Amino acid sequence: MKKIIFTSIFISLFLFTVSAQKKSRFKGIITYSISLESPNLPPEAIAMMKGAEMVVYINGDKRRVDLNMSVQNASVIIDDKAKTMANLMEIAGKKYLINMNEEEIKKDEVLEPTPQFKYTDEVKKIAGYECKKVEITTKDAYGKDLVSYAYCTNEIPEFEIKNPIKGLKGFPMEYSTSEMGVIMSFTTKSVKKEKVDADKFTVPEGYISITTEEFQKLMSQTAQPQ
Repeated sequence: MKKIIFTSIFISLFLFTVSAQKKSRFKGIITYSISLESPNLPPEAIAMMKGAEMVVYINGDKRRVDLNMSVQNASVIIDDKAKTMANLMEIAGKKYLINMNEEEIKKDEVLEPTPQFKYTDEVKKIAGYECKKVEITTKDAYGKDLVSYAYCTNEIPEFEIKNPIKGLKGFPMEYSTSEMGVIMSFTTKSVKKEKVDADKFTVPEGYISITTEEFQKLMSQTAQPQ
């Protein structure tokens, strides 16, 4: 159970980090609620997600994504101008930092799948924004189709979603991810257009710097069922 939730958390976090291909004029804070569905998880596991949120802070070419959950907290800080990404994780009471430069980010993107999109005329208003539904199809490790969705708006301009939603047109106000039979859904609760404090985009002190390989080993150990 822990392994499934743990894996879904980090896939969902990196799914929403945005690429450096375009500079955004948007400044503000976008807050999403998070829900979890799976026939493979007991009710108490789903209940652990109650009140979970994802908060996206955007200030031009800098952004931060925070996942706030009872089971795990994690953040990503992206600087498009410097072409860097800082990944912050709290695991078993310890704080870890993975710094990635432009070369490492591009190497990671090459390994991620390219999805197929079906843009529909289905319209839905979310947090005051008109959004259109997009069906997203990717392949799992066995070549089986995985179908998810997103409701996107063009009213928050100049964004492209980093892999694995590479090439998606529009900004996702609601979307879902699927991994190991777990469906995690994100829905926008609020959009606040305001300047974000510069401290939000600075890596705080107290984090232990590790490599991606070291983190993968640590995550595997932590995610073992109890």
